[in-house]
Amino acid sequence: MALGLSRFWFLIVDAAIIVLFAVIGRDSHGWEADASETIRIATPFLMAYAAAVLATKAWSKPLRLSTGLVLAVSTLSIGMVLRRLVHDNGTALVFVLVTAIWIIGLMFGWRLAAHGVLRWKRSKPASS
Repeated sequence: MALGLSRFWFLIVDAAIIVLFAVIGRDSHGWEADASETIRIATPFLMAYAAAVLATKAWSKPLRLSTGLVLAVSTLSIGMVLRRLVHDNGTALVFVLVTAIWIIGLMFGWRLAAHGVLRWKRSKPASS
């Protein structure tokens, strides 16, 4: 059975969260605003995210809160290790905390919001 593209839409949302984190971080530190710098910052976290998606088969239940939490925590923890080992970049406590708030908050948060919207839609009486 072929998987439709619609089963993978969550990848775009989650990847955008990671890339936006890199862009905002880059800009807040006054680093050069070019694509290569953004890619350098985002790469360890995108690699970690990809590994987590494959390991958990997240496409089968992308809206599950547990899926979001596992993807977010895996992206954060594996991403920090890759950032340190691959790019030899720092992992200061403040950076880890800011990254955790952003990645876990948004990757879990949009799924939580989606659950709220779906629950609200189901609870509305059908209009005649």
